[in-house]
Amino acid sequence: MDIQEYENLYFQIEEIIDYYKMGWVLQEVNDSIREGKIVSIEGRLEKTKQKKTPRIKREDYSAQEKLLILLEAFERAIINRVDLEKELGKFLIEEMSDSRLEAQILFSSDDEKEEVRKFIFPYESAKLRQQEAEELQNLLNSLRLEVQK
Repeated sequence: MDIQEYENLYFQIEEIIDYYKMGWVLQEVNDSIREGKIVSIEGRLEKTKQKKTPRIKREDYSAQEKLLILLEAFERAIINRVDLEKELGKFLIEEMSDSRLEAQILFSSDDEKEEVRKFIFPYESAKLRQQEAEELQNLLNSLRLEVQK
């Protein structure tokens, strides 16, 4: 792939992430890319000390590296979230089987005036998301291999 192809693919993935209203992922990636990467360069001290001293400098990421950073962030935001949801679902299902509890989580504030928010865990839809996440993981792995060629 050439630089233009990396940039086009980056833009397409950005659009997908933005479409699903996950702008915070793009913000994190753009901040990281803007900061650049820190690389070590070796230099020699003055003639009196002939030891190498480590020095560092900031470099911009290549188009390929930028794309890989975006893919990794996308993977973390989607795939890892689904894995967490899966584990939470297992826990709630186990709790429900041992008692007459409902698969729900209550979010409450320390402020008694605020209402308690109830979240009923949709285990069936979580299973579907897990299957979709596995398919997405396979696609991301294939894309990553193609990018790294």
